[in-house]
Amino acid sequence: MRCENCGAYASRAASFCRNCGAELRNLRLPVKRTPAYPTVWQQTAPVIARGVALVALGVAAEVALNALAKGALRLPALRRPAKTKSLPARRDEHRPKGIYAVTETLVMRRVTLRR
Repeated sequence: MRCENCGAYASRAASFCRNCGAELRNLRLPVKRTPAYPTVWQQTAPVIARGVALVALGVAAEVALNALAKGALRLPALRRPAKTKSLPARRDEHRPKGIYAVTETLVMRRVTLRR
């Protein structure tokens, strides 16, 4: 940066010229902001109300879709024709006639680990 009085070079962080002592104005410094005031409740109330309404609308839509899905699953059962007669009993021709026994073996193991 150059001094406007004498034309000497100075660093950007310097406030005064080292050669002539003139004040250096740095135009690239950030502008001081005014302090922001806290948000007033009246300004945030419509935003909160809109958010609550959107959440309620989403819940209502989900409940409606679940009800429609359950109704859609019930429709094919209602459309089926009623059974007119039952199927004949299954014949066990491959099993031998008479008395036969069934044997089952059950093995159980309980392991308790303590540390």
